[in-house]
Amino acid sequence: MARPQEVDVQHVMERIREAVRRRRNVEQTSEPLSVAENGSRTPDFGHLQSVADLHNVVLTSHRRLLGSVVLAVKRALLKLLTPILDQQAAYNVAAVRAMADTDNRVHAMEWRHDQALAQALAMTQEQLEASLSDLRAQFQDEMTRVRGDVFVRIVEDVSARHAVLRQELLAEVAALRAALRGELAALGGALESARHVDAQLAEQLSASERRWRRLVHALQGGALPGPPPAATAPAETPALLPTELAPAFEYAGFEERFRGTEADIKERQRIYLPFFEGASSVVDLGCGRGEFLELLREHGLAAQGVDLDLDMALLCRDKGLNVVREDAFVQLAARADDSIGGIFSAQFIEHLPADRIVELVRLSYRKLAPGGCLVLETPNPACLWVFADSFYRDFSHVHPVHSDTMKFLLETTGFHQVEVKTLAPVDPAMRVPPLPGHDPAVQSFNQGIERLNALLFGFQDYAVIGRKGWASAGRAAPGPGA
Repeated sequence: MARPQEVDVQHVMERIREAVRRRRNVEQTSEPLSVAENGSRTPDFGHLQSVADLHNVVLTSHRRLLGSVVLAVKRALLKLLTPILDQQAAYNVAAVRAMADTDNRVHAMEWRHDQALAQALAMTQEQLEASLSDLRAQFQDEMTRVRGDVFVRIVEDVSARHAVLRQELLAEVAALRAALRGELAALGGALESARHVDAQLAEQLSASERRWRRLVHALQGGALPGPPPAATAPAETPALLPTELAPAFEYAGFEERFRGTEADIKERQRIYLPFFEGASSVVDLGCGRGEFLELLREHGLAAQGVDLDLDMALLCRDKGLNVVREDAFVQLAARADDSIGGIFSAQFIEHLPADRIVELVRLSYRKLAPGGCLVLETPNPACLWVFADSFYRDFSHVHPVHSDTMKFLLETTGFHQVEVKTLAPVDPAMRVPPLPGHDPAVQSFNQGIERLNALLFGFQDYAVIGRKGWASAGRAAPGPGA
């Protein structure tokens, strides 16, 4: 729709005023006779008034000889014409008055006409402004309607285009996702294959290193390299059986595959360091790959490891750790009573029958110095996942030991401040999720699910911890600065 031209009211009014001025100028150029409003005569009316009286005539003669005769004749004629002149003078006066009155009336009519014209102009201006305002309102309404229609059409068009583009984009995204899933699956398979190959290579490398260590050990006559670990330690088993060059079961390789990396085990066992703070010496029974021995060395604590497995002992010696290849009971029995600052054993007692576990706890109590700490870590039978996942995977395990039993054994042996610490929680993703809702029946069911989760997927390991009291040695506990 074409936009109407806007009416310029001021321009229209100016044109009307200009027309009025031109009309007045035309009337003024005709020089009408008029009398001022204050009663004073204009020059035209003054002249008419001055000549209206015909008696006011001065008789003169320019002839020298007949001048007196001419004047006499003029006077005689003037007397004869006096009645006629009187009537003419009266007529002249009346005409002048009538003309003055007519002029006044004309001026009054012009003034009223100007007033009426001004009022008409004002009304016309108001009407024009009102009409213009109405036109503007109509124009705005029309523009609003047009804009609304255009906007609706634009929105509909954009919506249609958006729907088409959205479908196209969704199709492209779906195709990209499918392609990406395929690539990720392929990469995942390749990565899993690479990890499998890497694990195989690592195991093969570790197996080669173990065979190399055994061969070097055999060439050295069956003695572990380096000086004896301690003066109080018994002599190491000298004889190297030929079968040890190729053991029937690669327990060290089994540990590497299923126990976890050395870094993981070190991080998990870091929680035990505070229990041995300030200990003069620590013995690690069944030290394995020596993770806890490395932690003790990093914290400046003297420690010695004991392990019967040749591969474990040789690996620890390669790390520069103080390790003896010997039976744990023989090693402890050879030590003087009240001489060991702390005893640590991780994943060891589950390999022993019940009577040997009791013997180990009693022997440890005798050999520990007053204030010394005993830490025994073992799989937690209160977590049923342990039996499905790890415990029966190692057929050298004899039977699990419950934490309540171990706590009772340490307390009845004489240990003080006995506590049980759980660790290695099962992945939370394994737990059965609760049902949503606040219904009492649902809440009761969820409580049962939580108990089942705790039984199935609790903590995989626990450690029983106890300290030997100072009274057992007949001495008082040291002061804060000791």
